[in-house]
Amino acid sequence: MTSKVLVIGTPVDDLHERRLRAVAAAGERLGALTGSPAPKPSAPVVELLRALASAGRIAVSAADDDTGPWTLSYVPSPAALAGVVSGSAPSWGARVDAKQRKTPRRTRGAEFRLPFADPATGAASGGFLSTFTTDWSPFTAACAVVVHPDHEALAGTRVRPRPYFSGRFVRHPLHGDLLPVWVADWAKPEFGTGAVIVNPAHSVADLEFAHAIGLPIRFGLGEHEPGADPESWLTPPVIKTGVAVRAGRHDGLTPEETMQAYLADLVAAGHGEAAESVSLGRAPLAVLHPDPAGEVRWAPALRARSLTEAADGIAAVPVSIEPTPLLTAVAEYAAGAATLVSSSEAIAADLLWLRLLTLDVEVENPPVAVLPVARVGSAQGVEPEWLDASLLVAGRMEETVSVKAQLGEQIGRIAGDHVTAAAASGEPESTASKAAVKICAALSAADFPGAFGLAATTAKTVRRGGAIGESERNAFLAALHVLFGLPLPENFSAAALNGSLGK
Repeated sequence: MTSKVLVIGTPVDDLHERRLRAVAAAGERLGALTGSPAPKPSAPVVELLRALASAGRIAVSAADDDTGPWTLSYVPSPAALAGVVSGSAPSWGARVDAKQRKTPRRTRGAEFRLPFADPATGAASGGFLSTFTTDWSPFTAACAVVVHPDHEALAGTRVRPRPYFSGRFVRHPLHGDLLPVWVADWAKPEFGTGAVIVNPAHSVADLEFAHAIGLPIRFGLGEHEPGADPESWLTPPVIKTGVAVRAGRHDGLTPEETMQAYLADLVAAGHGEAAESVSLGRAPLAVLHPDPAGEVRWAPALRARSLTEAADGIAAVPVSIEPTPLLTAVAEYAAGAATLVSSSEAIAADLLWLRLLTLDVEVENPPVAVLPVARVGSAQGVEPEWLDASLLVAGRMEETVSVKAQLGEQIGRIAGDHVTAAAASGEPESTASKAAVKICAALSAADFPGAFGLAATTAKTVRRGGAIGESERNAFLAALHVLFGLPLPENFSAAALNGSLGK
């Protein structure tokens, strides 16, 4: 365990919050007892934002692009998402892993790579634009590609009011046509690759976009082959119906057959492959506010890239950073290993976002422990003095508990036994007793209800005046200190536990 304990997630009610805080307090006392290093200062949030901006993992939104305030949100990388979904990322506990594996949205499709091209000559200009699509049956008729305004393809350029033409072109990988790359807010960085193939004749949304900005509307599917007779002309949108038209050797194939044929051609040419998009959305990290005293310079035209690129000759303003709890948590976690106390509801929410962030900012230290804490069913008649202790030991943390007055009364009696044990001394021993080892093992595993049950057995012996060894006495006192915050006596000796605590 460690003396650094982070509470993740919003409690559902006041009792749930008290239970979360009780677990966190017990973890902090255990960390101090085992001599864990003191927590290091949090990592600077601006450095974390810069690291994420450099990796292209930040999306920006604002009511007004020029005047702000600007919200910076985190978009997980495909690698981080794949690590969690596949189980290849370091484990955060079997229960947490299982729930988080099922949370992201998984979509089957294909990834196509469209080479960038010189607009004048059509020659390759280096690199390619990766796109993800779930329906490529009309791909031959694509007329453009749209990227989101924080896409890496816009590096070195200024972002303008959307939609706008980026000035870049890519080659259509099936027949070599030059396709313009547009920038629009409706392209989402959290889905696929953040780049969308535009096929106006075969999508209602794409058709509206084409009408708005003046893109050509071409057909790749139809009920029949169009010709010079106006009666044969097709009317958009044609969605996954008819057969391939104007597709050369693939004419006449059904939409399903065209998808197979086009994918085979693109795979053979090294331009694509079947793929799965794993997506989760985005999570706010910080809000930037214009502030004359702010230490960070923000260039609205560069967006998140202003955190990593020089803004020479580009209008920039000083801003202050208002971090969200998620960014604060990752800043504390990045400074050193921590025990994470999470509400059960946060396993697939805040805790998952924190895990993905640690992967994307390459935090190497895994959590010491991840402790999901369920809500409290009821707590009636428990003396206020022992309510927090009762919430801690009433049952397994991942289970909903109902706390009864009898438990508080039992804790009160054991507190009296603590006074007796603290004033006495145990029998000398050469090695720690089995009882001491079991108590220490339960504490070290953050099994607080289990440690309480074992300590209750020792308390009965103390209450009856029975003799206990030095190691059991010290383990008993350590347990009551960790669980209930009862003080350790001056003659307490952690050395008597022979290293059993904290293994």
